[in-house]
Parts: sequence; C-alpha cells; structure tokens
Amino acid sequence: MSVSPDFRTDLATGVVDRAIYTSEEILALEKERIFARTWRYACTIRDLRNPGDYFTLSVADQPVLVIRGNDGEIRAFHNACSHRGAVLTDERCGNQGQVLKCMYHAWSFNLKGDLTGVPYDEGYGPGFDRGAYGLKPVACETFHDLVFVALRPTVPSLTDFLGEMADHLAPYVQGIEPIGRNSWIYDGNWKLWHENFRDDYHAEFTHRSIRDLLAGTTARGWNWGAAPGHSVLQWAFPPLDPPKYARALQRFSGVDFSDGTMPVGWSSMLAQGPPGPPEGFAGGEPPEIRQEVLAVFPNLDIQPGPKDTPRGMKAGYLQTVTPLGVNRARVDITVYSDVEDDDATRQEQLENLADTQGSWGKLSCDDTEAAARCQIGVRGEGGRSNLFTRGVAPGRGGESADVRDEYSQREFFRVYQQYLRDES
Repeated sequence: MSVSPDFRTDLATGVVDRAIYTSEEILALEKERIFARTWRYACTIRDLRNPGDYFTLSVADQPVLVIRGNDGEIRAFHNACSHRGAVLTDERCGNQGQVLKCMYHAWSFNLKGDLTGVPYDEGYGPGFDRGAYGLKPVACETFHDLVFVALRPTVPSLTDFLGEMADHLAPYVQGIEPIGRNSWIYDGNWKLWHENFRDDYHAEFTHRSIRDLLAGTTARGWNWGAAPGHSVLQWAFPPLDPPKYARALQRFSGVDFSDGTMPVGWSSMLAQGPPGPPEGFAGGEPPEIRQEVLAVFPNLDIQPGPKDTPRGMKAGYLQTVTPLGVNRARVDITVYSDVEDDDATRQEQLENLADTQGSWGKLSCDDTEAAARCQIGVRGEGGRSNLFTRGVAPGRGGESADVRDEYSQREFFRVYQQYLRDES
C-alpha cells in the first residue's frame, strides 16, 4: 500500500488524530507497516521445553508457528502447508512429536521445516523437488526467557529493536515460566488497551479497588518514554489499607469479610516472602516498595510484582493486544512465576492475578469498560483529537517526570507515526 496517512496533527506532540482509532485504511497500514515490520512477543522459552513443543500466534493476520527442534533451536515458520495452504495446527500450543503433518493431504515436515513426506509423490513427475517446498521461515530471536518473531523486521536485531528498554527489561525476564493464561475480546481499538498500560493518570479514578486499598498510589513515581517506542512507569506504594478495601468489597458485593479474612487478590501487591524488611536491610526506615509497568512497542505490556520484595520481580504477567478489526481487539495474558516457586506459591499467584487481571478482574474489567467507552466517543463528532500532553519539560521524561505525565504515550506515537509514514 503506497500511501502515507495524512494526519491532522503531529502525533509525536501528543495531540492525536482520532481517525487512527476509526479508520479501516489506517488499520490496514498498521498491519502492513507496524505489525509485519516489528518484533512481536510470541511465548516464553519454557513454553517450548522439548523437541516438538510449539506455540502459535497471528502476526498481521498471518498464522505463525514457533517450535523447538531436536537440536534445541527455536524456529518460527508460517503456519501454512506449502501444498495448499492449510494451517498445520489450529491449536494454541502443544507437542507435534517429530513431524508436522498437514491434515488435508498428509504432506509432512520435520522440525526444521523441511518437506519430508509426500504421499504418492511419483505423480508429480521426476523433476519434483521437495527442497523447494519446505515451510517458509519467520525471523525468530529470544531475549532471555522471551521468544519474539518478525515477518519483515525493519530493525533486524531484536536487541537493537528493544533499544533503551533492553537493560531495564532484562532482570525481569530471566528464570521465569508461565503458569496460566487467559484471553478475552473487547469492543475497542487495539491502541486504547496498549495506551492504558502506559498511563498512570487514570488509576486512582478508574479503579475503585486501587482507591480503597492503595489511596495515593500515584503520589510518587516517574514516567519514561524509552526509545524506540517503549516505556516504563514506576510508582511507590503508599501505606496499604486492607480493612478499608474489605469493607468496600463487602458493601458492593454482599460478601461478609468481618472475620478479618483478606480477600483473594492484592496479596501479590503486598510484600512477598517472610514478614519484615527486605533481605539485607540494615536498619532505619525501610526502603519504599516500588512497582513498574513496562510497555514494548507495539503491543506487549509487562507488569511484574513489586521490585523491592524478595520474589516480586519474578512474578507477574505478560499481555499482548491484537486487533481483530478497527473497533475490536483480543487481549492475551500470561501469568508467570519464578522457576523455583513451589506449587502452593504458584497457586496463590494464579488466584491473585485472576482476581485483578482478566475479563472479570477487579482492574481489567475497569480498563475494558474504559476502552469500550472511548471507542464509542471517538467515533462521534465531540472532538477531533485525543490529548497526551501532560509533562511539559523537553525530552522523554525519566526519574524527574511525574508518574501521571504522558511521555510514555508520546514516545509510542512518535515511533507509531514513523512506521506508518515509511512507504519503503
């Protein structure tokens, strides 16, 4: 598609043309110029422990399969038989043994993508070359425990694509493994969800549970747009108020918490591990507990547990948002834990995250409603632009920026606009 979108505003300024949420033409450009050209998170290396283990995803509407070979290598291919195009598996994940076999005509491929079996191949004549009909490879790289794929990467190296985010992300994604998954669909543009995880301006207003348990959660923190297109939000926890939270839950749900039982959820937000200050703390006032949300362009969000607690950095969730249409998107969330965690710890982590994250979660349901409301409004004539201009100092923010600032979103839109205008 050789066309450059004619935005009514310079998106990098934070004054964002609402057409990007409603235009079918822009969605087509996003798939062609962003999703097909950037590195896309696929799964973790521990989803692919054994030869034949695979994971599938859709990238720019193209089915992709990631699989571990007998040599230990992780490779990615277009999930389409070279004969007639049938997808080789329509399952999300599993194990294919030693062979990828098409259900249509039983063409078979080994774990390196080579065509190894063609029933009655003599019918194609003596010149038939199996070597010309292997699976088409897709670029695949790992960053510590995360696996990424790219159809036609503008930036060939994954590490270069991560840029300033690489060093910040690395400590969070080593020694982790997935322990649960959930997906849901919402009525809204995909960017509305990803923007939300670059935004700490909304938390105290949108989320009643945060307001009750963690009043003032955005009073201290910072906001950083990490080039190219990524971001980090960090905030410090205020004193927790579990009784207030329990009273509010009881008032709105009718469930009796008068026996002092802490509701499921939010214990993942408390100091994990033994009571008391972090290991190695020498005395005086204990350090504040901080938490971060990391966003990787274009559609990956990572929310680890508190970074100052014994196991918080190795417990959290990864989520991606995928456009299903201009006003419909799917969220896929993976809960992860430390590889050393026991079963009881993992079960607690699953229950905590399921209580807050997911289509029913006390946080995600609020964010889902916000996205749906925004989608309804941007289709109307109430305004031409969305505003992301909080934080007036030059640059991309950082530790001197307020956590409610919007450097994070502006960095996203700066790179988003570059990709959409690149006609090469």
